[in-house]
Amino acid sequence: MNKIIKFLKKNILAIVLPLLMSCSSNTSQVIEPPLITPIEFSASPIDLQGIDAKFAKDIAYNTNERTKFDIFLPNTSQPTAIVLFIHGGGFVSGYKEIAYGAVRADDIRTYLRNNIAFATISYTFLEQTGETEGVLKPMNDVKRALQYIRSRAADFNLNKKVVLTGKSAGAGTSLWIAFHDDMRDVNNPDSVLRESTRVSGVAVHESQASYNVDRWINDVFTDYNLTLNDVASNSVLANKITRLYGIQSMDEYNLPQVQSYRKKVDMLAMFTQDDPEIWVSNIKQPVVYPTRSEVMVHHAFHARELKKRADVLGVNNVVYYGSNPLLYANPSNEDFTTFVVRKLNE
Repeated sequence: MNKIIKFLKKNILAIVLPLLMSCSSNTSQVIEPPLITPIEFSASPIDLQGIDAKFAKDIAYNTNERTKFDIFLPNTSQPTAIVLFIHGGGFVSGYKEIAYGAVRADDIRTYLRNNIAFATISYTFLEQTGETEGVLKPMNDVKRALQYIRSRAADFNLNKKVVLTGKSAGAGTSLWIAFHDDMRDVNNPDSVLRESTRVSGVAVHESQASYNVDRWINDVFTDYNLTLNDVASNSVLANKITRLYGIQSMDEYNLPQVQSYRKKVDMLAMFTQDDPEIWVSNIKQPVVYPTRSEVMVHHAFHARELKKRADVLGVNNVVYYGSNPLLYANPSNEDFTTFVVRKLNE
């Protein structure tokens, strides 16, 4: 009997709401209730070193296989801010549990000690071959994760203040959300999508300045006189770019529909003076002509271009870029976690 009562408590909305709607005088549209995954706390995957906090894993924010997140919640009576971490992997690999490595585990403990929650997000991958939807697919997953977490702020004891963090693909996704106009849809029947996507800050490593490759040619890599042919001739990079836009070859790059798609993922063009402060570090790859794919997508000049744009707009920024030698370091020397905590305490 106790098991039945617990089941009914957890699933009452899913059972009752459709019945109520079916009895409504307006039966032309039946709206499904939002996905409400029960929160079941379990052992932490990292040593919390005595910090009073709870952990829950694999909370579904959508119905796709990979659309899940893990969350750490400090035990406090006051609603808290939250850090969202988006893993990298070129949108074809990676996993949310990478956040539990030694360095990021230290970051998580720092947040929890400051009464800040932390979530790490998985998202749908691009297909290795034959991709048709493109990078908007995983990026919209992350957008929904942000909105879902906000929609359940009361369940997680959150105040809805968010800083986005990530590396590589996770970094680019963070910037795309942060620089985009608010993507809330106030009239959407899905209550999750009625939540705001605006955030308080972004802190990223090894980011791209844009997912419109025209930006790489015309802005990021002007020092090298790079051309589209140079990019297309690198088969590894060409495959990555075609996956980004859901096309099958670089011959389709300048088709009108692909030009339109590229504008939708051009976060550098979306960057405006009302956007949040950014912390960016691109210091891993050598500052050389970008012949290798890995160098091109993580090049120091992506961070340089983001700083240049931020300075023109008057948006505060903490940026570091260049490797052997370091070309630029913010005079404040503010590190990653200090920036995140500062933004969430402002």
